[in-house]
Amino acid sequence: MGETMGDTDLTTMPAKFGRIAAIDVARGLALVGMVVYHLTWDLASFGFIANEAPFSPAMRLLSQVVAGAFLALCGVSLALAHPLGLRWGAFARRFALIVGAALLVTAATFLLDRDEPIFFGILHCIAVASLIAAPFVGAPAWAALAAGVVALAAPLVVASDAFNSPALIWLGLGTAAPHTLDWRPLLPWAGAVLVGLALARGSLSRLALWSWTAWRPAAVPGRALRFAGRHSLAIYLVHQPILFAALFALAAATGPTARRDRDSYLASCRPACVEAGGEAVPCAKACACIADRAEAAGVSLGVALGQGGGDERRRLKSIVEACGAEAR
Repeated sequence: MGETMGDTDLTTMPAKFGRIAAIDVARGLALVGMVVYHLTWDLASFGFIANEAPFSPAMRLLSQVVAGAFLALCGVSLALAHPLGLRWGAFARRFALIVGAALLVTAATFLLDRDEPIFFGILHCIAVASLIAAPFVGAPAWAALAAGVVALAAPLVVASDAFNSPALIWLGLGTAAPHTLDWRPLLPWAGAVLVGLALARGSLSRLALWSWTAWRPAAVPGRALRFAGRHSLAIYLVHQPILFAALFALAAATGPTARRDRDSYLASCRPACVEAGGEAVPCAKACACIADRAEAAGVSLGVALGQGGGDERRRLKSIVEACGAEAR
């Protein structure tokens, strides 16, 4: 007898299942959520909305839901692509593609902001979690589920300052989060991949019986989501440059950012200076000096408001020190 799952002989199953439109649509919906979340950050960076907007509870929740959906669907895809056990050639090709994309993200963010590069974001997590999930692809569903529960619970049980070092912090067992633009540590997030793998693995024998697996979207929005879900990695890599370029052009055309940043900076700089022990007149002069010199040097005051990259922060710091010395 061949290997079986339930009453279904797995030797009669295909080496991999065809694409299920509903899963592609689900991945497309996750992409929409990701774009909305990143757009909120970009709008705040360009001064179109409040700086606090990306940190609102709603945006935080959206970020967690989107990441969990992507990782769980990664596990589902592993089960569907390897129903008879892991096909190492296909797995290696997919793994290499994800690792290459993750390294590209790290290199790009390092060039843009050396203070907060992405060194273990969602693509890095997917890559390492896929390696961990690989031995469970051919195992019973309960084994992957148990491993997933352990991974989800591990940070609550094992967290320690010993894991805060740069060499170990990516594990997710530390007590502090690093300064980075995207942070999805291996634990607990690998748990979502393992749980997704377990749920799909346990359902393989019933896929042909469920009507939703044969569903195809007829309306344009559904077809667009399906297309996006089929090309999720490419969309992930290009959406931020497109959003950033569009907002840069809009800001250049409307010119709201510089004036808004200057007004916001002066409104916060003067009282903060006085509160720190400075006198009102020298503080006002120092703040005006900083605003004027930053504008002349092409340094955005947005970096003082929590926006912008590391290079601009360093340039603004030198301006602040010079103006402060002159005002004393």
